[in-house]
Amino acid sequence: MSDKLGQFLASQNWELLRTLKGWQVERDTQNTDVVRLTLSARDGERYTVRFLCDGYADQAPGVQFINAKGDTSDRTSWPAGDGAFHQVVHLPPESFLCTDLTREGFAHHSGWVTGATAWKGSTHTLMHLFNYIQDDLLNSTNYQARAK
Repeated sequence: MSDKLGQFLASQNWELLRTLKGWQVERDTQNTDVVRLTLSARDGERYTVRFLCDGYADQAPGVQFINAKGDTSDRTSWPAGDGAFHQVVHLPPESFLCTDLTREGFAHHSGWVTGATAWKGSTHTLMHLFNYIQDDLLNSTNYQARAK
């Protein structure tokens, strides 16, 4: 069995992405199916997002914001925004991103699996999700601040 996640991670210039975007990416040493991305929102707030990548790249990752202890239920580890923002970002206790790029989105909307923009291992990588979270969520005008 090939390590598609490892191949993806090895194919990126993480130092350059750290310099250009401020991203810090790490693969968990205990559970190698987990990748954490730390990135900044447009107001400078830093967030950490956990990606559960078992089944990568064929299966969409599980995606959740976490605190320093890895807890997904801490509201202050999640970003907040307006109504449009919260159509995607579901704060705790739900704690998931409702998009056709995450397994949680598919769990809530099974019909999305066949959609034109849905996660497909042949065309999507974690980079699509990294950029989506950065550009379409944390840098959007719909983002407001850290949740309270």
